[in-house]
Amino acid sequence: MNKRTLCVSLLALAGCSPAGPVGSPVAPGGGPPQAGGRAAASSDAPTLAISETRPIEDMHRRTIGFTESGVWISNELDGGRVSDAWQEGDSEFVVHLRPENSPVNNSAWYAFKLWSEDAKWIEVTLTYEGGSHRYWPEARRGGEAWAPLDSADVAIDRNANEATFRLRVGPDTLWVAGQEMMTSSFFNSWTDSLAREPHISKTIAGRSGRGRAMPMVQFGDPAATKHVMIIGRQHPPEVTGTMALLAFVEELAGDSPLAQEFREDFRVHVIPLVNPDGVDLGHWRHNTGGVDLNRDWVAFNQPETRVVRETYSEILADPGHELWFGVDFHSTQRDVFYTLQRDLETDPAGIIDPWLDYIDTHLPDYVVNDSPGGLATPTSRNWFYREFGAPALIYEVGDQTDRALIREVATTAARGTMEVLMQEAQRR
Repeated sequence: MNKRTLCVSLLALAGCSPAGPVGSPVAPGGGPPQAGGRAAASSDAPTLAISETRPIEDMHRRTIGFTESGVWISNELDGGRVSDAWQEGDSEFVVHLRPENSPVNNSAWYAFKLWSEDAKWIEVTLTYEGGSHRYWPEARRGGEAWAPLDSADVAIDRNANEATFRLRVGPDTLWVAGQEMMTSSFFNSWTDSLAREPHISKTIAGRSGRGRAMPMVQFGDPAATKHVMIIGRQHPPEVTGTMALLAFVEELAGDSPLAQEFREDFRVHVIPLVNPDGVDLGHWRHNTGGVDLNRDWVAFNQPETRVVRETYSEILADPGHELWFGVDFHSTQRDVFYTLQRDLETDPAGIIDPWLDYIDTHLPDYVVNDSPGGLATPTSRNWFYREFGAPALIYEVGDQTDRALIREVATTAARGTMEVLMQEAQRR
């Protein structure tokens, strides 16, 4: 039997609210089931979040050596985050973590590498300032894939606001992070690999506050007037959302008969890394302006949101060009689709329910969590609607959702996107 749930306000405490509290991390295997002003039909007025630039604390990049024990801990890596570290016993170490500024959403990110002169077991305890432990640790050694630490090697003390990891270290470097690491170098490589296909182009949409590239890939008929726009990684730690975005885009850009037919009538534009500064600097939530970018889609105080606005608005500026679907990929404690309230009149109309039904039908054992919302928050979803009248959603993936399931759901969602949009195009 298909299982489709509707997240309403009473369920906000269960994780259906984008602004709700962050829940406890879950051990692997123990996670949750899995233009131009066309029609604004809601009475919700957009709330102007404070998105003016605020100071951040740039983390001191360094490698800390403990000579007596022969252990080194380093934050000198893209995406690294260690505010301080010290030794408390023969084989016991503390890593302290602070956010880039505060207040901040409790998405307490950590990432570091460590090694020792001799192979040995050590304990590393994470302590937090301005947040608490959220992400189950992933680890890898050179040449290996990321893998979650075994639950026997992880202890989380909520009362002390600490998490302790038992780690096997040695001369070969061990990387430890809150999620698999995908920094701007990964996105550059991924977009380059896509652009090797003759039907896919890559450009730089713009630059971040500190000059990092924001790559964009495009595919589909260049003369198409119907557009799909995709963005991701506004929040640095939200790696599972990136995993879904990759699979979603690869399916749209693939060589299946469905994808080839879809691209004859639609043009797709993808900016997969909206916050490259925050990602590479290991921020918990914000850009280098000290702002949650997904609260800056009314004021546009930050350079990164302005890049997306100007790029996409220029594409849709020509008469007859329309946005048919906008998607922004994120991560949270569970899989959920933050859709628009159904009383909001979109053009095209009636896209979201058939899209959700497609996922429901093709993945009967997957729980489709639908959380409709109004326009009160200054998010990307609401900008897609307010600016272009388009159906749009925020596609959220659970922190600990099975990685194979992430790809399966995203691939299915991409096929549903193509099927539903082509059916609507044929009706016109």
